[in-house]
Amino acid sequence: MRFRRVLDLTLAIALAACGGSDSPSAPIIPSTPDAPVATTSVSLQNNLFNPANIVVAPSAVVTFSNNDGINHNVIFASQNIASITEWAAGTRTATMPAAPGTYSYTCTIHAGMSGTIKVQ
Repeated sequence: MRFRRVLDLTLAIALAACGGSDSPSAPIIPSTPDAPVATTSVSLQNNLFNPANIVVAPSAVVTFSNNDGINHNVIFASQNIASITEWAAGTRTATMPAAPGTYSYTCTIHAGMSGTIKVQ
């Protein structure tokens, strides 16, 4: 009987140490870091586009601000959007098409520097 009490006490201490609560825990909501951001401004800094993936209205003008002080460009895969040639500082703009779609772009000077603009 004594062994049973020690066992019950050990089990009670172990359960108490694990914490727990009678209230339900908050649901886990998965994050989507690559989800497009609704904006018309993109910063170029640390050899990255920030945000890299954006959402805009049809025919929106997107401003690209080069904050690196080194040459970058913005080359669109679609021929319907005028690419932006190299520049080292300040801002440049690009007008998006009226047609809905996702348009990709890159800086061809720096590998891995890319993004998308979703027109909707």
